[in-house]
Amino acid sequence: MGRSWFGILHAFDHLLASAFYRLSHMAGRNKVPFILIPVALALAGLATFLSLMVYEPRMDALYFPTDSRAVYDDAAVEKIWGDQGIRFSQVMLVWQGNFDANVLTAERFAKAHKVVQGILTDRVDHDGKTVNFTDVCVRSRTPDDSCFLLSVFNGWNNETLPSTDEQLIEQLNAPTRVDRWKRPLRDEVPLLLAKAHYDSESRVDSAAAYHFIFGTKPTDEGTSWEGNLVSRFIDVNTEEWGESEGFRVYVRTEHSIDTEVERSVGGNLLLMSVVFIILIGYAVSVTYRHRNLVRSQMLVALTGVAIVGLSLCLTYGICALAGIPFTAVVGLSPFLILGIGVDNIFIIINTLHERDPDLESRERVSLTMKECGPSITMTTLTSFVAFAAGAGASFPVVSGFCIYTSIAILCAFLMTITAFLACVHLDAIRQSRNRIDLVFCKSRDPKAYKGSHQRLPWGPTAIVKVHLGPFLARPIVKALVVLSFLSLLAGGIVGMLHLEQGLPVHELGPYGSFLRAYYAAEKKLGLEEPAQQLDLTVSISGLDFTSADDMGQLEQLTRDLEDSEYAHPERRKAITSFVRAYDQWRSANEVALAPAAFYDHLGTFLKQQGAPLQRFVVLDEADGTIKHMRISVRTVGLPFKDQADLMVSFREVVDGSKLSARSDVDVYITHPYFFRFEQEVAILGQTMQTMLIAAAAVLVITFIFLSHPLTVLFVLLIILMIDANLMGYMTWWNVPLDATSMISLVLSIGFSVDYSAHLAHAFMLAPGTRDERMQQALSTMGVSIANGGMSTLLATLPLAGAPAYVFRVYFKMMFMSVVFGVLHGLLFLPVLLSLIGPKPMSRAEDAGDEESHKQKSKTSSQADDTTTHSSHGESCDVSEGSDEDEARRASETTADDEAGRIDHEHQV
Repeated sequence: MGRSWFGILHAFDHLLASAFYRLSHMAGRNKVPFILIPVALALAGLATFLSLMVYEPRMDALYFPTDSRAVYDDAAVEKIWGDQGIRFSQVMLVWQGNFDANVLTAERFAKAHKVVQGILTDRVDHDGKTVNFTDVCVRSRTPDDSCFLLSVFNGWNNETLPSTDEQLIEQLNAPTRVDRWKRPLRDEVPLLLAKAHYDSESRVDSAAAYHFIFGTKPTDEGTSWEGNLVSRFIDVNTEEWGESEGFRVYVRTEHSIDTEVERSVGGNLLLMSVVFIILIGYAVSVTYRHRNLVRSQMLVALTGVAIVGLSLCLTYGICALAGIPFTAVVGLSPFLILGIGVDNIFIIINTLHERDPDLESRERVSLTMKECGPSITMTTLTSFVAFAAGAGASFPVVSGFCIYTSIAILCAFLMTITAFLACVHLDAIRQSRNRIDLVFCKSRDPKAYKGSHQRLPWGPTAIVKVHLGPFLARPIVKALVVLSFLSLLAGGIVGMLHLEQGLPVHELGPYGSFLRAYYAAEKKLGLEEPAQQLDLTVSISGLDFTSADDMGQLEQLTRDLEDSEYAHPERRKAITSFVRAYDQWRSANEVALAPAAFYDHLGTFLKQQGAPLQRFVVLDEADGTIKHMRISVRTVGLPFKDQADLMVSFREVVDGSKLSARSDVDVYITHPYFFRFEQEVAILGQTMQTMLIAAAAVLVITFIFLSHPLTVLFVLLIILMIDANLMGYMTWWNVPLDATSMISLVLSIGFSVDYSAHLAHAFMLAPGTRDERMQQALSTMGVSIANGGMSTLLATLPLAGAPAYVFRVYFKMMFMSVVFGVLHGLLFLPVLLSLIGPKPMSRAEDAGDEESHKQKSKTSSQADDTTTHSSHGESCDVSEGSDEDEARRASETTADDEAGRIDHEHQV
C-alpha cells in the first residue's frame, strides 16, 4: 500500500513537471499575450483599488478580538441599560513643563481653571453644526446627569475660587468638600493631582500637575471634539507644543490613538521606493556575470521585480472588489510580497543559468521550468495556506493582513509563470543570439553565449555553490553544526518562558509624537496607576428581591467582589450597591428589613435618594418590581499591561457565584475597556491555534511534493525549531506577543518551508550517496535560498529606521525569520539530510530527455522568435558575427562535450 501511495505521489510530481514544461512552450510561442494580459489585469486592479477601496483606521476595530466574551457581554448589557460606550480624553497641565514645579498656588489654580473652562466652552464644526463638550459628553455615569468630567474643580462647582495659597490648601483638604459623587475631594487626589505631597498632618500641600479626564460619547461628533482638543494645544504635523496660561499641556484622546497609529504606519510610499531601489540593485548585482555580459541576466531580473510589483496592484484590486477593508498594516504587505516574489524569480533565473546554453532557447527555458516549477509551486502553496490559516484569526488586523497577503502570493505566482516566463523566453533568445545584456549588441566573442563568467573564488556564490557542501560533509563540522543549533534552540525555549503578551498602547504612536510624550509624562508624574482605576459594572437580571435565598446569594457575590485582591482597598470606595444603600436607609429609618417587605418602602427611598441610585435599577412599568440591577466595583490602579489579570480575576469571582450557576439569573461583569484587555487573554491561544493549523496544512502540501515521510518530518522539525527560536528570541529583543508579531509568526511557517523545502526537494532528486546528494542539493538550490533570504531581508531593511512601533516590530520579526530560516536551510538541514536522509526519487525519463532535445533542430521552433527579436541590437556597430552563429553551434560542439553536458543535466 505504501509503495503504491508513493508511486502516486511520484506520478503527481512527474505530471506537474510536465505541465510546467508544456506551459513554458506555450509561453514561448505566445510571448506577447502572456505579457500583455497579466499586465493589463494588474493595471485594471490598480484602477479598481483606487475607486473602491474601503479604509479602516480605527485601532479598536483592528487590534482586538471580535469574538471575545467582552463583545458578547457588552451586547447583552447594552440591550438592558442602553449604550454604555464611553471614550476618555485626558489632559495634564505641568507648570512651564517643569515636573518639579508646584501647581497648588492660588494663581496657578485660577489659570488651570481658565484652561479647563476654555476646553469646556470651545466649539468645533461638525457636518455644518457647531458642538461643544456638553453636546458630546456622557451623562449616564454621573449621579446628577451632568457631563462626565473628573476634575479637581468639581469640588468647587460654581463657588468662588480661593484667592490665596492658604485658602486653596485649606479648602482642598476640607472633609466637607465633595465631588458630584459625594466623595471627599481629598480622597480623589491621587487621580486628580500628580505627585501630590502631604505634610505632617496628612494634608495635601503641593502637586506637580493637574490631571483631567473628559468622558465623551463614541460618536462622530465626539471624535470631532477630540480632534479639536488635540489641535487646540498641539500642532500634530510639526509636533510643536503649545502652552496655555503658562502650563505645558499634555493631551491624550481615543481619537488621537487612532490617528497617531495611522500616521505611524501610513504614508510608506517613500519606504516602498527605497525597497524597489534596493531590490533592483540587488537583482542587478546577483545576475551580473563578470566579463561575460551575454550570460548576464540583469534585464530579466529587473523585469521580474517590476512584475512582482504589478502583482500587488492586481491583489489590491481583487480585495477592493470583494469589499475587504484596507488598513495601514496591510500597507506592510508589499515589503513581504516583494521578498517572496523575488525568491521565485531568482530560482528560475539561477536554474536557467545552469542549463546547457547550446539547447534551443525555448527548450532550454521549458526544461528549466520542468525542473524548478514544482518546487516554486510547493513553496507558493505552503506560504498561501500559512496565511490562509491566519485569515481566520479573531483579530481583524491579522485576518485582513493574511487575506491580502495570501491573495498576493497567488497573484505573484501566477504573474511569474505567465508574464515573467514570457520575458525569460525573450532573454533566452537574446543569449542564444550572442547579444549583450541590457544593450542587445552582438558580442565580439562568437562563443560568449556558452562561455563561463569569472567568479570570485571565495565570493558569496562560490561559497554556497562550491565550498559549503564539502565543508559540511566533514564529520567534525556536522557535530559542531548539530550542537550549535541545539544550543540556539535552548536559548529560544528559555526565552519562550518569559515572553510578554499584549499590545503596548503607549508605544503605538510615532517616535517623537505627542502621544508618546503624554505617556512618558504620565509615567514620570506617577499617574500611570491611579489613572487606570476602573469602575466595573456587574449587571444582574432575574432576581427575586423578596426571596431570602436570592438576597443572600446577592450579598455573597457583593462580598466576594469586595474581597478581591484587585478591588479598591477602601471598602467604601470599592462597591456601590443599590441594595446595600436601600438596606442602610431602611435600617436608619427603622423600617422592616425582611426580604418580603422589600418593595414596601422602595418608592419612598427612590424619591428621597433621587437619580443617583435610580440609574442602578430598571423597574417593571407594570408592577414596579425590579427587573434588572447593577453593582459598581472600583478597582485598584494598575498599568494597562496588568489589567487583563484584573479582568480575569473578577470574571472568576462572578462565574463562581451561585447566581451565575442559576439558569433563571443572568450575571454580566463589563467595562468599556474589557474588549481591549481580551487581547492579552486571547493572543497566545489564537497564535498557537493559527500556527498549528498553518503547520498542518503546510505539511500536507509538503508531503505531496516531497513524497517521503522522513523528508516531511525533517521539514516539520525545521518549522518547529525556527518558530521556537523566533518566539524565544522575541523576549531577548524586547518584542511582545501582540497582533503585529502574531502576523510574523504565521508567515514564519511559510518562510520555514521556503528555506527548507527547496533544498529537500533537490536532495530527493539527486543521485549518489547522502553526502554527494547533500552537496548537489546545495549546489543546485543553495544560491537560490541565499538570494531569496537576502532579497527578503533587503525588502524589509528600510523598516528598521521607520519612526513607528509597528514597522520596527515587523522588521525585527522578519529579520529573525529570515536569519533563522536561512541558517537552518543552508546549515542544519543539509547536515541532517547527510546523516539520515531518505533514498532519492528520480524522474527516470529526465536522463534521456535532454539528449533527444539536443537532436532537434534549434531553428525550426524559433521562427516566431526570430521575428520578435530581429530588431534587437542590429543597429549596433560594435557587433561581430551574425545570427547564423546559432545554426553552427551543433557542429562546433564535440562529442565529449555533448556527453558531459548530458551527464550534467541528468544529475541536476
